[in-house]
Amino acid sequence: MSQFPAASAGQVTLTVDGLVHSGWLSLRLAHSIEAAASKFTLELTERWSGDSRAGGGAAVSKSGGSAAERRIRPAERCTVALDGEEVLSGHIDGVDADYDATRHTLSVTGRDLVGDLVDAAAAIDPPFEWRGIKLDELARRVCAPFNIEVVASVDCGAPFQRAAIQPGETAWEVIERGCRQRGLIATGDGRGRLLITKAGAGGEAAGMLRLGGEDGNILSAQGRFDWSGRHDLVVVRGQGEGGRAGQGEARCRDAEVTRHRPKLLLAEAAGEGVSFQRRADWEVITCAARSRRLTYRVPGWRGGTGRLWRPNTMVRVQDAYLELEREMLIVSVAWTLDDQGTVTEIEVAPREAFEILPEPEQRGGGRSGWIVGSYVGQEGARNQGAGDGFVKRTDVPPLPGAGR
Repeated sequence: MSQFPAASAGQVTLTVDGLVHSGWLSLRLAHSIEAAASKFTLELTERWSGDSRAGGGAAVSKSGGSAAERRIRPAERCTVALDGEEVLSGHIDGVDADYDATRHTLSVTGRDLVGDLVDAAAAIDPPFEWRGIKLDELARRVCAPFNIEVVASVDCGAPFQRAAIQPGETAWEVIERGCRQRGLIATGDGRGRLLITKAGAGGEAAGMLRLGGEDGNILSAQGRFDWSGRHDLVVVRGQGEGGRAGQGEARCRDAEVTRHRPKLLLAEAAGEGVSFQRRADWEVITCAARSRRLTYRVPGWRGGTGRLWRPNTMVRVQDAYLELEREMLIVSVAWTLDDQGTVTEIEVAPREAFEILPEPEQRGGGRSGWIVGSYVGQEGARNQGAGDGFVKRTDVPPLPGAGR
């Protein structure tokens, strides 16, 4: 391990109501494109005098003046900074205290502002629906009562004919459903904004990931290889009157799956949206891409460029053990601090795993999408193998403008 530079201890600060609490001995701050909100846990153990109030380490005002230690309470507004760079703006969810006459252990957990969208109802009073509204504007109207800014980094597509809030839906469920219908991803940026984006739209990562060699920066790695979601044959079929099969069909094979494992998808609206063939191809490609997840641990919180590691960026991976050398999507990062110093856990996957196919819009409040069923495979189905599970970007068929 001598080739790795010593990771600095790092400086973590939690600011609550103008007071900066530092001296934390443990941190885990996770940020993923698969989650709405970033989450953090901060821990501290220290001795204290009987006349001191329990707090999160030394507390000073933002202006630099001294301030009495104060108790950290749930629901308070807070920010978290790493080495002076703010990475999270949100609220404290919980505080756990373990103490006796001479020492106390404090654990503080929280999420960024977008966490409220997950917990709270989208609407209690009208309006409950809009017509002719685009996805980003729908998200802004849903987020407005929560004072959450919406940023769309990609084209949000055509307006919805009808966008409705179903009874009991959370704000996040409304936004996520709209994103699925436009083939996009919704996620928080950690600093209190909601992002509407696509996989890899964050640009280049803070550096590269390399196992071994003088320039290697991978401390350790873990791989998960799960083929339970892959099928030898995927059939997409339209429905006729009364739900009967008909009105078109498309097939795609995963050449790597050698045993009988067929999957049938019935389109609730025959031929609506993307073509059946595109849907079948997408199912095979994305399931193959999702079958492999890799997590790398690297020293420090920043890559070779000096920037923090961030999710939804593209990173070059050189892993001699897996004979892997290609660009991968950073799905999540977790910045950590403990008695060994600072480390970043970086989870990567092929970008194809997060390419989202637009779903048909709902009609009349009913569900939309695809019904999954069983199917007995037939010979002569279209053969489109998924390669080694890491499908090249150029292998992904282009989205047609309309279904057939």
